[in-house]
Amino acid sequence: MTVLELKEKRMQAEKKMAAILDKAQTEKRSLAEEEEKEFQKQKAEVRSLTDKIDALEKWLSEQKVPEQRKQSRKFSYVMAIKSLVEKRSLEDPEAAVNGIAEQNAFKPETRAANSILIPMEKRSALQASLAEAGKEDVSTDLLDLVTPLENQLIAAQAGCTFLTGLTGNIEVPYYTGTTTAWGGEIEDAKDGAGKFRKKTLSPFRISGYIDISKQLLTQANDSIDAYLQNSLVTSVRGTLESTMFGNGAAGDNNPAGLFNGVKPETTDMTYGGIVDMETSLLKNNFTNISFVGAYDALGKLKQTERVSGYPVYLLENGQIDGRTAYGSNNVASMGLIAGDFHELTIGQWGGIELVYDPYTQALKDTVRLIVHAHFNYFVRRGFDKKGNEVMPFVIKTLKSGVTA
Repeated sequence: MTVLELKEKRMQAEKKMAAILDKAQTEKRSLAEEEEKEFQKQKAEVRSLTDKIDALEKWLSEQKVPEQRKQSRKFSYVMAIKSLVEKRSLEDPEAAVNGIAEQNAFKPETRAANSILIPMEKRSALQASLAEAGKEDVSTDLLDLVTPLENQLIAAQAGCTFLTGLTGNIEVPYYTGTTTAWGGEIEDAKDGAGKFRKKTLSPFRISGYIDISKQLLTQANDSIDAYLQNSLVTSVRGTLESTMFGNGAAGDNNPAGLFNGVKPETTDMTYGGIVDMETSLLKNNFTNISFVGAYDALGKLKQTERVSGYPVYLLENGQIDGRTAYGSNNVASMGLIAGDFHELTIGQWGGIELVYDPYTQALKDTVRLIVHAHFNYFVRRGFDKKGNEVMPFVIKTLKSGVTA
């Protein structure tokens, strides 16, 4: 029996003891004779299992892994997670990766004890960091979490700016633009200089979770590690996108969603409405336009004819009026955005923290990992000819129901 299995068995005995005491306390009485016997039985079981766990852990710690084998093994999500679950020290490849992540950790003082940090650097940056630490043998094939995250995020696909590896608050400058004007031959030139403004970007923690079967953790190969990597990215992506493209208000622990305060349209979207969205952006020099929408909104546009009676629809072949449309279930229901997504900046701080939760899935053959990461985003605004700020997006919540 493994250490993990012994610990789970001990946990079940402890739960039975707690249940007996809770029942007696709720009923405001002492333990009955049968309850006392069962309680002592489980107590003895806990002691016995603890002795076995201690002995097995001591024996395992004394086993010497050949140095050559330790150096040749690649980083493994499976091995990292097993170390958390079995409450033992990380082995060399995982310890090296965790060490690199700790160097750039955001608020390391808030890190949970039963956790491991995974860097989010692009592969080349991580390779350089590991080489500098004398760990060239640690493979980074599965450690680049930024690239798959960028590939999955619809905002990144649409062209947003992605800033990674940030530390502390950052100030992002942006320029209001320069204007020129005609003047008389001897008139003083008008001041057409633009102004620099700045936006302070502070991180928010986003949290999700992934459930992994214990049977999966008995496997050890690249395909399982790739699956776990994708699970981490999907968890982060879902939380980030649903916040960014949601309708929630700004709070102490989260930024406002882009659809916050957007009221549903009272009339159906038409081709003229699509052109109006595009025109309002083009008038303010936002020319790199694409669309992002919830799948229910895009589904409605697929069924809406440009001109009544003609089988040409607002959304065809993944495009709206010749511009690419990106869809996601993480966008607020019936939501549709037209805009220049190059003006959207997403910031990422530190690495991903994996925290082992030994309680939530204790009765199932499953391990739950809480996933923490730090992100924020902001929209750089443009300016019209009068110097007024304008948004690079037109955001609509479409009227529900299918257009006849």
